[in-house]
Amino acid sequence: MITAECDPLRDEGHAYAERLRSAGVPVTYTEYAGMVHGFLSLAGVVPGARRALDQIGAALGRALA
Repeated sequence: MITAECDPLRDEGHAYAERLRSAGVPVTYTEYAGMVHGFLSLAGVVPGARRALDQIGAALGRALA
């Protein structure tokens, strides 16, 4: 699960990850510092967004392997 530091939904995302973890669901949680809601759409110009997309792609690859 990925959240952005400057996102009004960040706290809810973090709480959701913790609830999943408490229920025994394996969760990887990353909060991207300095990022705003929707930052993934800026992957062409924001290095942090590119890293987040790479993280997502790697996780999907592992899950589908």
